[in-house]
Amino acid sequence: MAIEKNSLSILIGYLALMIAQMLAQKLCWGTQMLYPVLTVISLLGALIIWKLNQKYSYQNIIEKKQSNLKKTILWGLSGALLVILGQAVTLTLAHVLSHQSLISQNTNALITVFHHSPIYLLDIVIATPIVEELIFRKIFFGNLTYYFKPWIAAIISSFLFVIAHHDGHFLTYFVMGCIFEFIYYKAHDIRASMIAHAGLNLITLLLWGIH
Repeated sequence: MAIEKNSLSILIGYLALMIAQMLAQKLCWGTQMLYPVLTVISLLGALIIWKLNQKYSYQNIIEKKQSNLKKTILWGLSGALLVILGQAVTLTLAHVLSHQSLISQNTNALITVFHHSPIYLLDIVIATPIVEELIFRKIFFGNLTYYFKPWIAAIISSFLFVIAHHDGHFLTYFVMGCIFEFIYYKAHDIRASMIAHAGLNLITLLLWGIH
């Protein structure tokens, strides 16, 4: 089936990317080449996974509805603001209720890497949004609508998104996942949530990482 080929090819590409990144970390650990090499691997991996999505194309229920480039860009840009708002509200709420940090461990780690190696910006703003949106929104949300109602697929996808980031900010990542799914659902184009994700990462770096 087309859905199985699409999902399996993307997941295999994602697994290969993770293996390549782990090998690069072992070979380049402690050297100045580590993050430039990781950036190149991530960009190539994102390109390959995107091509696999096109080669083994499958339009799920969300993507079968009509879309256009203008709609995709508008939802992507407005969605970036929406997810930033959702992130800010949930981080503030977690800080007030449980004294969690206003910046997640993952974000703090990425900012540290960015300061050490600015080229890593390309990974954070380009490669990561492409790969994560294809995995969590395309497969674990969109393609799962073949088997489940959209709201059930959304919960599954958001929960897996939380597990993948596992830094204690459960509510924040769950809400972010739901917002990315909402953007994808309304735009009917995975590129919209990619734009929103890229915008979130870029603005986060600008706000927290450049001083």
